[in-house]
Amino acid sequence: MQLTVWTYEGPPHVGAMRIATAMRDVHYVLHAPQGDTYADLLFTMIERLPRRPPVTYTTFQARDLGGDTAGLFQDAVRDAFERFQPKALLVGASCTAELIQDDPGGLARALNLPIPVVPLELPSYQKKENWGAAETFYQLVRALSTPQAPPPGFKRPARELGTRPSCNILGPTALGFRHRDDVRAVTEILERLGVDINVVAPLGASPSDLARLGEADFNVLLYPETGFQAAQWLARTFDQPTVKSIPIGLGATRDFIAEVAALCGVDAAAALQSAPSHSSWYSHSVD
Repeated sequence: MQLTVWTYEGPPHVGAMRIATAMRDVHYVLHAPQGDTYADLLFTMIERLPRRPPVTYTTFQARDLGGDTAGLFQDAVRDAFERFQPKALLVGASCTAELIQDDPGGLARALNLPIPVVPLELPSYQKKENWGAAETFYQLVRALSTPQAPPPGFKRPARELGTRPSCNILGPTALGFRHRDDVRAVTEILERLGVDINVVAPLGASPSDLARLGEADFNVLLYPETGFQAAQWLARTFDQPTVKSIPIGLGATRDFIAEVAALCGVDAAAALQSAPSHSSWYSHSVD
């Protein structure tokens, strides 16, 4: 039996699509030529989501290059805002549209929309999909959390006695391998440790949820390839420590439980004893 892998890591704007599609009330307007519109294929056929991804394309054609492609982009942004009523808007360009240098960020800001507009500078010829997802998530977190940011040098006060610790789970996205299952499993572990979940992001989060990230006591970086930059910024800005252990495998899961327990000042013994594991059963069955 042969396993054939027929997908590949795409350009960075595909990573941006994964963030936008994972979230609620976010829309992504992509300056792209006709034929570059493959978000529907990725998310409705490969991931099999029951809805279309929140991505709007300008889909300019060759004959448009002699005219005002900047006007086409502004029309697409205006129409997307009026039709979908998002709470935050991402704007950027695909690989081919980069060559036109129309400045999607400046064109979108000139419309003075009453929502945050986050421009994405994603160099398609130097970076790839995971980098694009990480950069998009970081830019969204920074844009939406900054209004609530404390002054520089802020030190997080000690948690009041009797209050439960809380954390953010950072990194899960759309088109991610078993990300929903991973979030469910990690949430169960954290609940056994007495830790509340403040926000899971970007998967299932809204712009207002990202604005609340600073309220948590610490961050669980479930997928560093997507959430590392955002976690670093939150650590600098809100003095939030980050759990470094990634709970993949039995040993790493036990390390994760011990690290969270030490950070929260709780006893990990009960959680370690009750941590469900089928690895020994799988080992015996294979043998």
